[in-house]
Parts: sequence; structure tokens; C-alpha cells
Amino acid sequence: MLYYSYNSFKEKLLIGRKDLEMKQFIAIAFTLFFLGLSVYHCILDYTFDRDIGDWLKLAAEAPSIERADEFLNNALLKIEERGLTSGHSAFAFFRPSNDVAIWYSQIQGAKQTTSTIIRRFKIDSLTVTQSEQGIALMKIREVLVDESSHVIKPTKIVIFPYQWLFLVLYVLFFVLGGVFWIGFYQDQ
Repeated sequence: MLYYSYNSFKEKLLIGRKDLEMKQFIAIAFTLFFLGLSVYHCILDYTFDRDIGDWLKLAAEAPSIERADEFLNNALLKIEERGLTSGHSAFAFFRPSNDVAIWYSQIQGAKQTTSTIIRRFKIDSLTVTQSEQGIALMKIREVLVDESSHVIKPTKIVIFPYQWLFLVLYVLFFVLGGVFWIGFYQDQ
């Protein structure tokens, strides 16, 4: 009953205006595509933080070298699994802060520091002092997080290596959605 009354109302309202209905449909479709892409981007951001970012933050805040080594190992496994070892994550204007290879090598250097200290400690525990471990943990923290305790990562690393595809799709969905919404409201 409700469906029938809706369709009869729509037919009375849109007599001879099928193009208007099509513009509205296309505008809604592009809006939903834009929102879907935004949700997918948020999901990618969450999975990056869960798989890599949280491990790096835990390594930066680790109470001991052994724990930092364990957390860095988990992060590096996921980084290598995702292929985040080389390239630039920026759209243009490549800078060292956007270089994925530099970011990856910094994390590898932190892991190498922890591995070296652990190896030395296993050989002779007296050669590794508590202050040396503390200094190493501070250096690792400086490499992994910034002053506000946010994990240091290249911009757009979440969508790397598809950053250009995301940019094109965002612009395409936004512009076409806007064009069809404007056309719909102007013809009404």
C-alpha cells in the first residue's frame, strides 16, 4: 500500500520529467560512491594503525629493549608484508618526509639497535649498562614518534601505492556528484 502510494505520488509529481529523476539518481549514486570511498579510506587508516602504527607506538613507549625489539619486529613484518619498503607516498613535491624507503630504513635502524644491545647483553650482561639501554630507548622513541607522541609516518602511507587512484576517484566522484546535484536543483 505504501509502495503504491509512493509510486503514484512520484508519477504525478514527475510527469514528463524522467530526465530529472535520472539526474537525481546519478547524483545520489556519485554521492554514495564518494561516501563509500571515504569509508574505505577510513578502514585503510584503521588497519594501518592496527597492523603497523600501534606496534610502532608500543615500541616507542616500551619499558625495556627486549619489548621494543619484539614490537619493532611485529611492525617490520607487517611493513614488509604490505610492501611499504620503497617509493614516495606524496602526489607531487617529493620530500624526505614522504620517502617510504627512508621511513623503512629508520625503523630498521631502530630494530638493529635493539638487536645489537640484546646480543651484547646475552654475551656478557655486564657490558650493557642500564643507562645505555635508557639512551637507546630514548633514541628509538625519537625515531618512531614526534613531540606529541604521534607515530611518524610518510603522508598518505595509508593508501600507498594507490594515492593517485584515490585522488582521481575523490575528485571524479565529488565533481560529477556536484554537477548532477546542481543540474537536478536547477531543473526542478
